[in-house]
Amino acid sequence: MVDVTVEVERDHLAKLVRPTQPASAVIELIWNALDADADEVRVDFERNDFEGIEAVIVTDNGTGIPASASKTAFSKLGGSWKAAAKISPGKKRPMHGRDGEGRFRSLALGEHVSWRTIADDVDGRFETTITADAARPEVFNISERKPTSERTGTRVRILASGRPLSTLDSDETERRIAKEFARHLRRFRVISVIYDGKPVDPATIINVSHTKEIELEPPHALGNPILEIIEWSAKFGRELVLCDGEGFPLADFPPRISAPNFNFTAYVSWPGFDPADVLLADTGHENYLPILSQVRFAIRDYFKNRARERIAEVVESWKTESVYPFSGEPKDVVESAKRDLFDVVAAQAIPALTGDRRSKRLSLRLIREALEQSPTALQRVMRDVIELSEEQIQDLAALLDRTSFSAIISAARLVSDRLDFLRSMEYLLFDERVKNDVLERTQLHRIIAAESWIFGDQFAVAVDDEGIQQVLKRHLESLGRETLNLAHVEVEGKKTAIVDLMLTKTIEDSQRQHHLVVELKRPSVRVGHKEKSQIEQYGMAVANDPQFRGADTKWDFVLMANDVSPEVKRLARKKGQPPGLIHDDDELDLRIWIKDWGWLIEERRRALHFIRDRLVLNSSTDDGIELLRQKHAEYLPESAFQLDE
Repeated sequence: MVDVTVEVERDHLAKLVRPTQPASAVIELIWNALDADADEVRVDFERNDFEGIEAVIVTDNGTGIPASASKTAFSKLGGSWKAAAKISPGKKRPMHGRDGEGRFRSLALGEHVSWRTIADDVDGRFETTITADAARPEVFNISERKPTSERTGTRVRILASGRPLSTLDSDETERRIAKEFARHLRRFRVISVIYDGKPVDPATIINVSHTKEIELEPPHALGNPILEIIEWSAKFGRELVLCDGEGFPLADFPPRISAPNFNFTAYVSWPGFDPADVLLADTGHENYLPILSQVRFAIRDYFKNRARERIAEVVESWKTESVYPFSGEPKDVVESAKRDLFDVVAAQAIPALTGDRRSKRLSLRLIREALEQSPTALQRVMRDVIELSEEQIQDLAALLDRTSFSAIISAARLVSDRLDFLRSMEYLLFDERVKNDVLERTQLHRIIAAESWIFGDQFAVAVDDEGIQQVLKRHLESLGRETLNLAHVEVEGKKTAIVDLMLTKTIEDSQRQHHLVVELKRPSVRVGHKEKSQIEQYGMAVANDPQFRGADTKWDFVLMANDVSPEVKRLARKKGQPPGLIHDDDELDLRIWIKDWGWLIEERRRALHFIRDRLVLNSSTDDGIELLRQKHAEYLPESAFQLDE
């Protein structure tokens, strides 16, 4: 028998063995067992006559602690071999323990701890007993080994000696343990954890789980992160957990995702997260900021879809209960819009809609009434609240004979929102604190696709992020022609070349089509000859194909840029032609342009100023940023959320 002393500051040990949060100590002991390749772990309690917990026993069928390694294992704090190994030597499972603190945590449960462990050593199978006391936590007593033929594994017994352990006997602790081991148990189905006689079942606390590969832009040498979102049935709060490539958690942060009534944890596994600096990932770290931005975009997109699904599920349940305040199908578009608005608002009130069927029906009816303004109150509101003169009220009445009040409000709001959007684009494209973080396809592209009016109100999105062949196929379909052979249409040998947007409109007073093909570049990209060649190749794919000659169609290929090199700028400013035009094919009615965002934004703003001045609308950069966050939060880089924090 030998005593092993851990050389470490006593105050550090005192923190580890402090009798707080017994559940955390039990969780550490379970992880220790799983790190030893256990397939079965049991947590049992010895109780007194009053059902109080007097001892905690954790038993596993893992590999145990070899007698030859026990002295080393119990004499060091920190620098655990697990930190370097990362996966277990036998069954190659990811390991949780990295700091060698688990054995000390057991002393937080009681005054006396004993380990009876059986393991295979170089010369046979042996049993070893190790003991420790909270009074001297730095000293471990290791027995002489003795041969045995019993199966390998470890039994840890912690004697409480009056320590309060009642929290271990609660539903909350059971849920916490189920959450802690949910991913591990789902990944390795052969493992079972038995807590106080009951199997730990992740299904009892998981509503929905979703796994997705995040395709990084630009691509990373270490590959793409894997995002796993678990929606919990219990109120665990929300977390964004960054894990290494094996799924081991390294750091957690607030997700900063608006997802009302959802409790979830988003796990991101990626070999590029470095334990040395991953704690800085949410502070604008240059290596991690673009990745977290794309991850949060994916999470927002997921919960946007889940919110729609949940609303549909809730409305269906209300209809089943006969508490939904509408009956039958909507009679027209207006009634359908009313119902859609009601569904969204009422769904947010779900936590408050408690009680019996009658109470729910009354609450939902009141929400409906609150959303439907009384027409008889309109004139009083105009006079007493908005303080219109009698003449202005008469003007309004005459105007309402020709249009609806909601149409007037919508028109004013449309102009205001567009002016704010232009402000927001200036901020996103030109502000030094944000522009370098803006990505093309997952951010700028998605915002512009939703705001295509910036290129002209008549245009509608016909193709969004598709190959050049699909662009041309859509064109032939719009002309009512049969699609011939597009297999040979290539851009420098690449049949899968992707264009960002194709916008289409019908030219007034004719049946001619006008296609506007837009290629977007992120603000940090300076457009040079390479980018110029790309947009020219797209145009030439049309110009060089006989299928498109003679078609009564106008084509414009536009490269939108924030920064253009001086050489390309000179080519785009030739004397006698419009600014930005670099190619003009009269025969095919095809033009190729390079335009900068500043010019386009100012052009659109001038078109709106006449109405703005008469509506006395104010538009500031702050208004624009807020609009962008409300409408397109899922497409914004993280830096756009941090400026006012």
